[in-house]
Amino acid sequence: MKKFLLTATATFSICMGLAQETPKNVIFFIGDGFGTSAKTAARMALGQGTEGSKITSDENFQLLALDKLDYQGSLTTHSMNSWITDSGASASAYAAGVEGKLDNGNIAFNVETGESVETILEKAKKAGYAVGLVTTTRVTHATPATFATHVWSRGLETYIAAQYISSTQEEYEEIFNNPNSAIRPYNEERDWILPAPKVGVELDVLMGGGARFFLPQGYSQEVLDANGNPILTTSGNPVTLSGRRADNVNLVEVASNRGFVYANSRDALLNLDLSQFTPDNDNKFLGLFSSSHCSYEQDRQLYKSWEPSLPEMTEMAIKILKAKGGDKGFFLMVEAGRIDHLEHANNGGITVVNADGTDVYTIDSDKPAYLGGGDANYGANPDTPRHTDVFGSDYLIKEVLAFDYSINQARKLLDDDSKTLIFSTSDHECGGTAIVGLHDEADAQNNNTKIRTYALSPRQDNDLGQYVPNPSGVTRGDIDFGAMTNDGWFPNYETYTFQDRTEELWPKCDINGRRIVVAYASNPLTNGNGINVGNTPGNHTPMDVFVGAEDNMGGTFAGKINGVGQIDNTYLTAIMEAFLDVQHMSTVEEKVVEDTVGEMKIFPNPATDYAMIQLQLEDNSKVEVSIYNESGQLVKNLNTTSFAKVHSLNVNTSDLNKGLYIVSAKTNQGSLSQKLLVK
Repeated sequence: MKKFLLTATATFSICMGLAQETPKNVIFFIGDGFGTSAKTAARMALGQGTEGSKITSDENFQLLALDKLDYQGSLTTHSMNSWITDSGASASAYAAGVEGKLDNGNIAFNVETGESVETILEKAKKAGYAVGLVTTTRVTHATPATFATHVWSRGLETYIAAQYISSTQEEYEEIFNNPNSAIRPYNEERDWILPAPKVGVELDVLMGGGARFFLPQGYSQEVLDANGNPILTTSGNPVTLSGRRADNVNLVEVASNRGFVYANSRDALLNLDLSQFTPDNDNKFLGLFSSSHCSYEQDRQLYKSWEPSLPEMTEMAIKILKAKGGDKGFFLMVEAGRIDHLEHANNGGITVVNADGTDVYTIDSDKPAYLGGGDANYGANPDTPRHTDVFGSDYLIKEVLAFDYSINQARKLLDDDSKTLIFSTSDHECGGTAIVGLHDEADAQNNNTKIRTYALSPRQDNDLGQYVPNPSGVTRGDIDFGAMTNDGWFPNYETYTFQDRTEELWPKCDINGRRIVVAYASNPLTNGNGINVGNTPGNHTPMDVFVGAEDNMGGTFAGKINGVGQIDNTYLTAIMEAFLDVQHMSTVEEKVVEDTVGEMKIFPNPATDYAMIQLQLEDNSKVEVSIYNESGQLVKNLNTTSFAKVHSLNVNTSDLNKGLYIVSAKTNQGSLSQKLLVK
């Protein structure tokens, strides 16, 4: 016999934003290309293994914000047509669940059916939540684009930008009919339409890089501080962002005319007047801080301090969305998108040499990074200078820590009066990233690499000339000899702060210190051990990835990732939808329902597996009743033949699995729905 838990009656007008007592917030973190080895490196660099931080019960044991998430597991990442996914397909699965299990390269669009797939962000917005996207990549890149746009190819970034700032077909066409457009007029065969799931959906926050897909080709935009003054480089020249839109339309101007407040610098972002964002006004926020991707955190600290960090963008996004969401709450996706890029580039893991007149890669590790930024590998030659004290591991560790400090910003919400659900995961692993050892200036392993994995073994000092079982004279490796420290063979980074962000510690290792050495599996079978410079040496891998979750409701929702064995990357969406109380039914996404349709009640019979559905309508009508599971799949369909105001139907639930179901009743006047939990 089944047990039933009935939720409050609701019509599909849930999409109009019904009142609730406490704001609900979902923050979904994606570390692009982020594998568990990179997480370990970041933790170790901050001091795990040093004195007082060796065992998890130690008071000072080093924990990342990722480590503090209450519920943890792993999930699979394959796409519908590939055992190794790309970011578009993987993000689609997170954004849309089972319906989002798509082919590589798709952006919330099913090429097989020719239909767009509605996302959790779009459902949340229609339910009255504020919504936002934050990334360190171009905002038009695959992962963020998947949550709020729909195209068959991730490469259509100019169209992704146009969809972002449009919520009606009229607004979408207006972009291509712009007087400055080099391709006007709007042509549906070329420009397509604003996809149905995006209609009525306005982003409240959009932050990251990618100004080039919002600005006209050849256009130069000065980066301004909070007072509107140009920010200058160290040489005294204005910092600028450049455009690349071939249609010559300035989408920043279009967005400003549509209520977007715009900023393109750290100073302007951090000094934003938050009072201009309320649930009742049309103000939204657009922040574009780089022409292409945002700088790597290592490069931001070295060269481009006018750009905001990922934790700063996350902090400000939360503040804006709290103001916009009011009593309802918000949905926010945050992507650390450039972990993946470092792994693609094998930063610090290759050397360029000349072989028979051709510049090729050789695979190595523990070499200083090339000057020119985290992507310098792609343009390096045998004469390209290297840093003296910045290594590939410095880039990777700082990128992971920026991600982790962003999660820490979200975890602060767990202590306020809102109901908050946090997920953190990855779209895929990249590069086969491995942490292979520590730099050892003494080269104690005598292998000419100055890389050592383990602590030295114990030694015995006696008069016998050989080791004997009697432990007399035995000394500990790397404590009584060798490294001669109390810590043993562990990294010995020091930490510093940057731009007065005292909560965020950044590790720095002396040039001869025990720094972490990163190596990459560069897929020699597909790319070759020595390949032409400019090609990508590292690829995505099929490895499972970490998932962590936490909420401030006793694990009611976050805990659903545990106790179910291995999970798929489509699994998390239904949890978020249940938490936000939004419906997982794309087929009804555009229906507008009047409050005058009537009322639905469901009366479960505890003695049987039947439930009575009772409808009291305002007008006579036939009724079609459909029951959907959490994935939006139709599991039952019932029809009435009578043309009446009152209808009663007995539903046999014996063939329904435990879980949440949506009971939908379609009438001539509109639709009603109610949720039924079968236990």
